[in-house]
Amino acid sequence: MIEPRIYRAAFLPALLGLVVAMFSLESPPRALPQAAPADVLFEGSAATNTVRSLVERTPDRRHGSPGEAAVADRVAESFRRFGLETSVDRSEDGGTQVRNVLGRRPGLSRRQVVVIAGRDAQTVPDATSSAADTAALLEFGRVLEGRATRKTIVLASVGGATRGDAGARRLAERIAGPGPVDAVIVLSNLGAPRSRGPLLVDWSNDAKRGSLGLRRTAANALRNEVGEDGGGPGSPPAQIARLAFPVGDGAQGVLLESGLDAIRVSASGELAPPDDQRALDDVNVERYEEFGRAALRLLFTLDEGARPPGHGPRSYVTLVERVAPGWALSLLALTLILPALVASIDALARARRRGEAVLPWLPWVAAGIVPFVAGLAMAEFLVLVGLADDAPATPPDPGVAEVDGSAIGVLAGVVLTIGLAWILTRTSLLRGGRPLPDSTSPGAGVATALVLCGLTLAAWAINPFTALALVLPLHLWMLATLSGARGRTRIWLTLAGLLPAAAIVATYAQHMRMGPLEGAWYLFLLVTGHHVGLASALLGCVALGVLASVAAIAVAHARRRGPGAPHAPGGRGRPAVDRRSVSGPMGPPLERVRR
Repeated sequence: MIEPRIYRAAFLPALLGLVVAMFSLESPPRALPQAAPADVLFEGSAATNTVRSLVERTPDRRHGSPGEAAVADRVAESFRRFGLETSVDRSEDGGTQVRNVLGRRPGLSRRQVVVIAGRDAQTVPDATSSAADTAALLEFGRVLEGRATRKTIVLASVGGATRGDAGARRLAERIAGPGPVDAVIVLSNLGAPRSRGPLLVDWSNDAKRGSLGLRRTAANALRNEVGEDGGGPGSPPAQIARLAFPVGDGAQGVLLESGLDAIRVSASGELAPPDDQRALDDVNVERYEEFGRAALRLLFTLDEGARPPGHGPRSYVTLVERVAPGWALSLLALTLILPALVASIDALARARRRGEAVLPWLPWVAAGIVPFVAGLAMAEFLVLVGLADDAPATPPDPGVAEVDGSAIGVLAGVVLTIGLAWILTRTSLLRGGRPLPDSTSPGAGVATALVLCGLTLAAWAINPFTALALVLPLHLWMLATLSGARGRTRIWLTLAGLLPAAAIVATYAQHMRMGPLEGAWYLFLLVTGHHVGLASALLGCVALGVLASVAAIAVAHARRRGPGAPHAPGGRGRPAVDRRSVSGPMGPPLERVRR
């Protein structure tokens, strides 16, 4: 059903898109010159003593507890003692109060540099995380006492860190009032004894990324104080995988999504330290001091800079020493979708001239999508009635998303719903013995290819990086349904189209350190917490349904005798007789006359 000449010709715009993408590569913005060393300013022993005091006086600092409230009062009192303009911002989140304690040091400029630290604890005593971050913030306040600054410095002790970063979300709404925000530094797990992954985190909850200039400036600060540059953002395929399915756990994800330039400095890496590394004895004074100095050096560097470091493109992929902007990759993705779209439309025209029915196969394709939509509806229902925990407003740390018996039961209920819906729509069990439709019909392939093209275009409109990840499945699955390949070849094409999805799963499994069951539960939390938007979730259901249709077509051809034989409109396995030869979908028919 595919005309190779038309398919090949439709790749010409993709070559142009590739050339444009190559010429769009740009150099990353430079980092700001480093400020003076912070070794005489940040005292690790004093900060460690503060950690010990917090843990001993208020061991339980979980959200909403008296201990968390006492720490908030202590931070506010300390800010006032340090001469900072102190204010307390109260808000409601899920029926509980969230308090942000802000300390402001006015500078010569109204431009602001913000440092935030989460105050409430995930566990007891949580010394290496919330206690160490709060103590470092108080040490910053002591350093700023009586110190003149060029820009306005804001220290924020935020609550609700364990409730979907409620305090960070509130801060993002309120912080831009007094003046423009140059950058936000998020202190995270500064007392962790060791790291797992990059020390600088600038992933967002959408396709936007953190400032390249800010990241390079922070990397230089870490290199000078810690001896490490924080680690790179990963290989280009890994970056595309994370942009195609964006998950930015941590306060920086909320801030970046709201348009603020933010970066998280984490001594534990992207993930929080495990439970056996959160005790007071786990705080390594020397390492804690190094990370405190690095964050303080970054703060002074941003303060002394004449202007904030260049952001670069809002969405990008780094390639060695070059940066590919998001708009160029978006254009490339669109031009790579075009050949499959043109070939599918051409196949539709050919099918109509040959008398093949295409429209009746659209309900067949939809029947493969319905079970996954039913599974999505069941997941939302289980959360609505309270049988499944309500996910937080931001992506949770994978370490706290534990899979218990209740979680396994919820996942089993969703899978069972999908299975029952599949029986109702795609088997002959409830059809009264009537045979299933013959999916080797060219109309089935054309309908599936058209739905697949529509799915990819819709994904491009939502997130071009998602569409870029769908380009390979788009072409391979179209060839599996519309080409004259043998049955086994169609199956291999179907399986090869799963490679981008496997790459995304492997990327997150490596970064988040999750197994299959943990990954399935985390995905459930992302979907029901609406971190994955409803439109994106529905597109995921469509993608799974289309995959089911492609697999059904490939398996049906593999079971036929004489795989790759043409299919006639009149019946299964009979060659189609077409006495017209056409050069294209709009070409004039020419009668073949046998002399």
